[in-house]
Amino acid sequence: MAQGSVGEGTISHAFGPKSEEDLRWRILVSIVGPVVWLTFTLLYVGFWAQGYSLFQSIMVILVSLVILGGVMAVVWTAWGMRRHEWWGH
Repeated sequence: MAQGSVGEGTISHAFGPKSEEDLRWRILVSIVGPVVWLTFTLLYVGFWAQGYSLFQSIMVILVSLVILGGVMAVVWTAWGMRRHEWWGH
C-alpha cells in the first residue's frame, strides 16, 4: 500500500495487517448475520408461528431485525471510531 499522510495517520497505518484482520471478521459478520436472520425468519414462519397471531409474528420478525441492526451498528461503529483520524476528522 502507498505511504501517505492523511490527517495524523497514514494509509498503511489505517489499513495494516491488524486492521485487515479486523475488517475480515466484520465483513464475515455482515454476511453471516443476515443469512442467519433470514434462516431464522423462514424457520419461524414455517414451523413456529402457528401459535401466534399475525401481529405477534410480525413483531417477532421486526424485533429480530432490530437486534440484527444493533449488532451490525456496534460492529461497524467500533471499527469506524478507531479510524476517524484517517478520514481527517
